[in-house]
Amino acid sequence: MLLQTLFAVATTTVASAISINRRAAITDFDSSPIGFSWPPGRTFNSSTATKAPCGGSPAGVRSSYPLSGGDISLTSKTLLDSVNILWTNETDPTRFHAFSTYTNTLSELGAGHYCQAAPDFASFGLKAGDDVTLMIMYNLQDVADNYYYCADINLVQTDGFTPSEQYMCSNYTSSLQEASEEDSMKVGSTSTISSADATSNQGSQTSSAQPAVSDSDSAISAAAGGGIGAAVTIAVVTLVAALAYFFGYVRFGKRKPVVLGDHASDSTGVPIKAAQF
Repeated sequence: MLLQTLFAVATTTVASAISINRRAAITDFDSSPIGFSWPPGRTFNSSTATKAPCGGSPAGVRSSYPLSGGDISLTSKTLLDSVNILWTNETDPTRFHAFSTYTNTLSELGAGHYCQAAPDFASFGLKAGDDVTLMIMYNLQDVADNYYYCADINLVQTDGFTPSEQYMCSNYTSSLQEASEEDSMKVGSTSTISSADATSNQGSQTSSAQPAVSDSDSAISAAAGGGIGAAVTIAVVTLVAALAYFFGYVRFGKRKPVVLGDHASDSTGVPIKAAQF
């Protein structure tokens, strides 16, 4: 009876302290795991989502968008790694290296809403009437494949501009980690600024599970009970954690940033990612 009670306590503690979830797969989604709330994004196809630069989706209807002071509002459905937002002034880009980064990589982005400022297109010499394509490049948690998703806009004068759709511009996510400038992906000639500086509103929240606490009575002495309980608990925790780690459901220790190396390949021009965990 004592062993059963201790086993139940240890299992509850481990389950509460360690989140063991099946990793998301791109085929789990009928729309992009991270999508544009504003401006509107293209269509999504999970079977071509790895195709650079826009996940194999054709250009869509272009939304009017201000030359300066615009927002990029995103909605994430799951935990993502290495989220990068890029842009190009090509109408129908076919090469990854037509795009430029302008902020630091988000090394981790949880489910929720995320919003940051768009590039100041006027400062890069663009003018009203020019077409721009925005792209999100991202990874599902611990998945090596790069995925891509785009939105199409047409620049208009900033004065008097009103968005055609309502959208949320706030940071309300389960997790948000920004990589340093050194560890962020850099593509094109656009200067990189901190995503924190580019964000319109702060407000992300994080949560952590607290281990359960349980008391049990025993007829044996406190010292003996404590010794047996500690030994059994350690054994159970070690076994459950080892199995979870072996099957790839859990990682221990602090997450290291995912380093993206911008290597122009001989054909696709897609950067090669060297993941470090």
